[in-house]
Amino acid sequence: MPTQISRTDYNNIRAKIVDILGPGTGPKGYGQTVLGAAVSLGEQISKVQWDDLRNMLRSIRIHQDGAEPVLTEAVALAVIQQGITFPNSNYDNAIEAASLNRFNIGVDQSVITAKPGTSRTGSWMTQSSCEITITFGSANLARYFFNSGGKIRISSSRTGGTTSPQNNSWTNLLDTVGLQSFGANTPGAATFYSLTNVYQTYYQQGATSSYSSNNYQLQAKTNVANNSAGTATVVYIKVLWNDAYVDPDALNPDYPNPVTIHPPGDVIDGTLAVTVDELKATGSLIPTGTFTITSPTYSISSITAT
Repeated sequence: MPTQISRTDYNNIRAKIVDILGPGTGPKGYGQTVLGAAVSLGEQISKVQWDDLRNMLRSIRIHQDGAEPVLTEAVALAVIQQGITFPNSNYDNAIEAASLNRFNIGVDQSVITAKPGTSRTGSWMTQSSCEITITFGSANLARYFFNSGGKIRISSSRTGGTTSPQNNSWTNLLDTVGLQSFGANTPGAATFYSLTNVYQTYYQQGATSSYSSNNYQLQAKTNVANNSAGTATVVYIKVLWNDAYVDPDALNPDYPNPVTIHPPGDVIDGTLAVTVDELKATGSLIPTGTFTITSPTYSISSITAT
């Protein structure tokens, strides 16, 4: 029996679903296997075709929410009409919500993997820095990684060295900062799709009290001048420890017998470390299959210091 839903209605809903689950373009598309095909002119829409839409929606919403969505199931030979109780309206509303939440990743729908980090033991006074290079096999693989909620996560610590207020301040600052994520929709002034080939700061936190001029920064750029369409294949992340504090003893020595702190109050020492990990989407597709995302490769420079 012919349905009361037009081929165009069905195909429009399917296109929205495929745009999220399938290859998509720009900031849409998980790069996963899609089911069925668009309905051809004169073709009757079958229950199997409605079930394909429902199963693709289930794959999307389980990925985003970590739970089975409530979706109307088509009944064989039943007339599909307009209205929220029918699959067409129910599915259309569901994919609109899923599109808004496309960067979400649900509980138990991801895997976290440690990546190469680095550390440096020694003293410094003005700035320390290192650069992480994240290389994807293609621009599409980068899009799928970030579109499906993938994130690059970075933390830093300072340990050991001399007991001093300056060292304590840096230890406390980095402990407070904790783990910071970079992705397609992470908090901050810069995300994957806003990047250019010039470094932008996506996270910054300053120290407190006398050391408020010190700060920790995370910056990112890509290998393309404008990544709004997701054409980048490489993401660079720079970690910066900026120390603008000037010790009062250095400014006001007790000449000719200057009083100094040992080590001088401007100096930070001990071990400065960076830890990197990857949060990547995983899970299952409905009715069968695996939600598969390809990881990039990672490299990290040594920490340089002045």
